[in-house]
Formats: sequence, structure tokens, C-alpha cells
Amino acid sequence: MRMLSLVAATTVATLTLLGTAACGSSDDNSPGGSDGDVIKVGVALAGPRNDGAFYQTYLKGVQALEEELNLKISVVDNLTDPSDISDALNNLAADNDIIIGGGSALVAGANSVAPNHPDTTFVMSGVVKEGIDNLHAYMMLQGVPAYVAGTIAAQESKTGHVGFIGGAAIPPTSQSDIDFEAGAKATNGNIKYAHVTVGDFSDAAKAKQAAAAQIADGVDIIYAFVDAGLPGVLQAIKDSGKDVKVFNPTTDRCEESDQIIGYDYQNNQKLVETILNDYVNEQLPAGTKKYALEDPAIQKLTMCPNSTHLQPLADQVTEKINSGKITMPEGG
Repeated sequence: MRMLSLVAATTVATLTLLGTAACGSSDDNSPGGSDGDVIKVGVALAGPRNDGAFYQTYLKGVQALEEELNLKISVVDNLTDPSDISDALNNLAADNDIIIGGGSALVAGANSVAPNHPDTTFVMSGVVKEGIDNLHAYMMLQGVPAYVAGTIAAQESKTGHVGFIGGAAIPPTSQSDIDFEAGAKATNGNIKYAHVTVGDFSDAAKAKQAAAAQIADGVDIIYAFVDAGLPGVLQAIKDSGKDVKVFNPTTDRCEESDQIIGYDYQNNQKLVETILNDYVNEQLPAGTKKYALEDPAIQKLTMCPNSTHLQPLADQVTEKINSGKITMPEGG
């Protein structure tokens, strides 16, 4: 998914990530900076740049525009400790026109650091503090597609018991947990629901342990809101010998296992393209711009090839959400 969502700092000349933009550091404060047409972009990621999911897709999205927009890119990843986040953002701000931050874990640091660097534009992927002129955010509400997945999970579960495994304890995780449960219970009021947050999107061992516990308790459909941790969930299913189905966030990983039946498709490349073009055209929104399921080219609950017969149901629920017939629960 998920509706969300940047310990040592490593730097490379490459670009990255969800939610970013920056006011130029030139004297006229316009996009570009002191090197003429070159735009210096600092990318801060809360996880690994090669996770095969959320963080990697943001990086690819920015890299895709490197030549077109004449970008000079610096990347710092695996940022989880608050002090490391602040240090990384301060260091990037000293040398870049714009900082793109991927991961809600970076928001608190950006709220504090951005006012100290008024000539650098900060764009995050979570809800940022209002009233800071150089601080912006573009975020996907990952809980909304999780609700759609919950309706399908409740319908397809043979045991009447579904589960949620979350990575880091950030808003997109809790929102996806709340909404997956809400979708399931709206479909089957008697559904049993298990949920756990393991504290890390990339820890396959913790994800495996959590999945094994849920499977042993009778769960047969899991929303695995993890990134590099997903192989751990799949291994737990394999070890169990049971037919447990899985949803995952962010990217199409259907080919990794027949047990994966759907995913929260997020077109981070298009989102990053929008962010960078808005920056160049000086059209960044004030505060936070949010995306749910209104534009399927940006985000959509998508079924894998082994479960395409369930796509009409997913689309029907999506339409009801978009039309207001279904309202997301508080906190979701």
C-alpha cells in the first residue's frame, strides 16, 4: 500500500523519491540555483534505496527526469533515527536547491529544519506543518486502497479470519490497518481480525515471525504492509503449507508468488514528475496535497493476474468511496 509510507547517511549522485520540491538558492530565489540551469536535488529516504518497493520507486521516478530537467542528485537513505534525519536534512539543504523526502518518518525533521533554510525547498511525503513557505508535501492516502482490499479479503476468506502486518509505526501504517479492518468488517460483521506492527518495513525476519503467528491462528488472507520485509511473509506461508493469500502496498510484485493476489498500485514516477514540474513552474501547493483513489493513474487497488475476476468488485468499492457513498473511518 501503505495511504505513506526518509541510519547512517550515505550519499550518491543520483535522484530520489516521493514528495519533494525546492525554491532555488539563487539570488532571485527562483528554481535552478547558482549553477544556472542545473537543479540540485537532495533525496532523503527513510529506508533503503533498493527495497524493491516504496523507496526504490521514488528513486527511479526522480532518476527518470535527471537528464530532461538537468538535475544534479544527491541521495541519503536508511534514515530512521531522528538525529540522523535532522543532520541529513541540514547537510542536504546546504548544497541543494530542493530536497525530496520519502517516508513519513522524515516529516518531523523537515518541520524543524526547513525554517532554517528558507532558500531551499523541502517536499515531504507526509502531512507537514502549515505556514512554512518553503515546506510542501505530496502524499498518497494509503489507507483508502487498504479499505478496498479489506472488502475483498472478507469475501474471499475461507476461515473468516484476516490479518494485517505493518512495518514502521507511521501514519500510513496505522491508516492502512484501520481501513483494512473497516473494509473487512463492513463486508462481514463476524470476520476475525488480527493486526501487528513489527517496527520496520525492511525486516524480513520480523515479518516472517508475525506472519507465522497469524497463520497458526487461522488467518488465511494477510495485508502485508511491508516493503523489503515481504519475502519473510511469503516464506512463512510456504513453511506453513497453507493456502494463505496476500495483498501488498506500493508496487506490482505479483510475479514473486502465486499467493499475492493484489496490491496498492502507486505511480510514484508520475507523482515525482508532477512534483518536479510544479517546482520548476513555481506551482507547489501550500502545505500538503493528498491523493486517494480519484485518479487511477496515481493510485489504485489492483488485482494480480491470478485474481482478475475480483477487479470489478475492487472498482465498485472504489467508485463508492469516490462518490461519497462510503466514508473512511476516523483516523483512516
